[in-house]
Amino acid sequence: MGVSILVRVGGEVDCTTAGELAECLTEAVAAVIPPAPVVVDLSGVRFLGAQGIGVLLDHQDLCLRHGSALIVVANTAAVLRPLRALELMSVLGVRSSVLDALAPPEVPA
Repeated sequence: MGVSILVRVGGEVDCTTAGELAECLTEAVAAVIPPAPVVVDLSGVRFLGAQGIGVLLDHQDLCLRHGSALIVVANTAAVLRPLRALELMSVLGVRSSVLDALAPPEVPA
C-alpha cells in the first residue's frame, strides 16, 4: 500500500480561496500512489462555501479515477453543517480526526 497524502486546510474556503485548494488537491492526487488516499484535514476551516464543496467533489472523482480515495476530516459545525445538509458525509468519507482517516480499514471477521 502506498503512502497517504495529507492536505491541511485552514481559514475560509470560498470563491476567493477555492482555486488555491484545487491546485493543492490536484498536486496531492498526482503524487499519491493508489490505493492510498488523499486526506483533506478541514478541522481548521471556519467557513466552507459552495465552491469549496465543489472542489472536494471534483477531486473525489479524480481520486476515484486514479484508484484512490479522498477522505475529508471534519469536526467543526462550519464544515459539518453544509456537508450534512447536502448529504455528502458518506460520499466524501468524512472522519472526525486525521488518525481515523489514516487508520487501515477494518476487515469483517
